[in-house]
Amino acid sequence: MRNLKKILRCGLIILTSVMVVGVVGCSNQNTSGKSTKRNIVEAWVFPIIPPEELKKLESEFNSTHKDVQVNLTVLDWKDGREKIKTALSTNKGPDVFYIGVGLDQNYIDAKVLASAKSIGFSEKDLEKYSPLIESNMVGDSVYAIPLGYETNMLFYRKDILSKFGYNHPPSTWEELYKIAEAISKGTMKDGKPEVMGLQIVGMDDHLNAINMSWISMFQAAGGKFMKSNKSMLNSSEGEEALNYMRKFYKNNISIPGPSAVNGFTNGTVAMFYFTQPTADQQSWYTSPDMKDKLGIAPMPKGPKSSAGYFGGHSLAVNANSDKKEQAGEFVKWISSPEKVDVFMKSAHHVPPFDLSKLDSEEKRKIDAITNADKATWDVIFQQINNNIDGNAAKLLVQGRKGYTERWDAQKSQIVSALLGETKTKDALNNIDVKVNQALGD
Repeated sequence: MRNLKKILRCGLIILTSVMVVGVVGCSNQNTSGKSTKRNIVEAWVFPIIPPEELKKLESEFNSTHKDVQVNLTVLDWKDGREKIKTALSTNKGPDVFYIGVGLDQNYIDAKVLASAKSIGFSEKDLEKYSPLIESNMVGDSVYAIPLGYETNMLFYRKDILSKFGYNHPPSTWEELYKIAEAISKGTMKDGKPEVMGLQIVGMDDHLNAINMSWISMFQAAGGKFMKSNKSMLNSSEGEEALNYMRKFYKNNISIPGPSAVNGFTNGTVAMFYFTQPTADQQSWYTSPDMKDKLGIAPMPKGPKSSAGYFGGHSLAVNANSDKKEQAGEFVKWISSPEKVDVFMKSAHHVPPFDLSKLDSEEKRKIDAITNADKATWDVIFQQINNNIDGNAAKLLVQGRKGYTERWDAQKSQIVSALLGETKTKDALNNIDVKVNQALGD
C-alpha cells in the first residue's frame, strides 16, 4: 500500500462538464438515529447521473433489501478520486467506490479491487456483458462492474452541411477533411473561416480533451500505446494520425481557440467529435433552436478502423472490506439490466451488455428507451460495435501503464504538434520518453 499512498498524492485529472457536490442521506433508520440493519455498506460515487436520481436508487435499494443498507456519498469530480485513493491507502476506504472504465494500475498493484466472482457474480452473470468488459479485466478476472459506456461520436450541423451540398455526414477521414475544407474555405473572411468546418476538442477551451480527441484518431489509425512494455506512440500509425489532425490547422481549415461546443451551438462550428453525453449536457435534443439541426454519427473510418475513444463508469468493491458479500449485493443490483435504464436516460450512457444475451424481461426497459429515439441510439450502438471490432478495449488496457504521465504529456505535445511548433515525430517521441521514464526506463 505504500506505493499507492505515494502515487495518490498526484491524483488524476477527470474530464467532465458536471461539477456537483452532495451527500445522499442515509435511509432506513429508526428514531434513535441508528440503522435497523446489521450490514451497512458505504459507497462513494460520482454524479454520473443527477444526485437526486442516485438518491432514489439508494432509497429503492434500502427499502427492498432486508439485511443490507447502503449509505451513498456523492463526491465532487474535482477532488473525489483523490479522496477515494487516500482513504483506500489508509485502509479506511469505502466498501464500494467509483472507478472509470479501464481500471487504475495503482489500484491493481495495491490489490484493493475485489474480483467480480468473489463478490457474487457468476460466470453466467458475466457472460451477459459485451466484449468491452475486457477493459475491466486483469487476466481472466473482472475487477469492476460497468454501469455505462461513453464513446466519441461525430456531431454535425445538418443545416450547415446541407447549405454546402452535403446531405449526409462524412464516413471516412477523407470525407471529413473534404467537407470541413469546403465549409471553412467557403466562409473565409480576412484569413479566418466564419464557420469552421471542424474544431478538434482540446484545441479550444477544453485542453484536457485533447487526449480523447487524439486517442480517437490514434485508435482509428491502428496505433498501440505499448510494445514490449515500452511506450510506442512514435510509430508510423502515430505519425499518420497526428499528421492528419495537423493538416486541419496547417491549412487554416481549423483555427485554435474558439469553443467547439459553443461554436456548434451558435453555428460557427459545423463539426466536432466528443463523447455522446455532450448533447444531453447541452440540451440539444430538446432545444427548439437545435433539435432539428443536430446530427450525430459514428466516427469516420480511419486507415485501420472506425473505432475511437471510449470510456465510462464502473463500480468496484474494496478487497479489504469486511462486507464484500453485502457490497457485491448492492453492486449487482445497481448494475443490473433492470436498472441500466436510469443511466441511459440521463446522458445516453450505453448499456454495457450484449443485448442478444439478455432475455426479454431484462431488455424491456432498454428497448423502451432505444425505441423512443431509434435513430440516435442506432448510431451510438454502431459506434460501440465499431469500438468492439477495432479492439478499443485492448488500447484502454494498454493505457493503464504510464496513464498519468501520458495524459499530461499529450496535452502539451499534441497541441504543439498541431500548431506546427513541434514536428510530429518529435512530439510523439517526447511523450514516449516521459512515459518510459515513469515506467523506470
